[in-house]
Amino acid sequence: MKRGFTLIEVLVACVVLSLGLVGILSLFVQSQRMMTYSLRLETARRVLNYFEMAYPVPTPEQVTGDPVESDLLNISTVRAEKLCDDLEIRLGVKDREDIADYVVERKVDRIEDEELERNGGIYTVRTTVTWGSTLHGEKPERDTVVRLWWK
Repeated sequence: MKRGFTLIEVLVACVVLSLGLVGILSLFVQSQRMMTYSLRLETARRVLNYFEMAYPVPTPEQVTGDPVESDLLNISTVRAEKLCDDLEIRLGVKDREDIADYVVERKVDRIEDEELERNGGIYTVRTTVTWGSTLHGEKPERDTVVRLWWK
């Protein structure tokens, strides 16, 4: 009597093996996405550090008038390349390409007078780094740092 695998057994084994391989490959793809996002987030933090060096948060004594209207606290969109140029940071071609689509801005949240009085004059300052292309309907990504500032 001959012993061996039937065609059905071989086909079932192939299906089980292919399902396992598809699962492993999907994990590789997900891992690659997470690595790419992690690198982009690390670059965003580096750009945020450049921004903080170029535009430090002022002390309360430096801000005259309403903090919500202050040009020292509210910084409109600044490109990362401009930050590097202003700080005289030398970047290679690859580094310039990496930060090309990063922009940073800082805003003070508006707050009602009674709320401001109740919380002791504390304002919320948000610094946001935005990156990513809006081509092909993609949504840009953001990383926001929230800081409390009082006058």
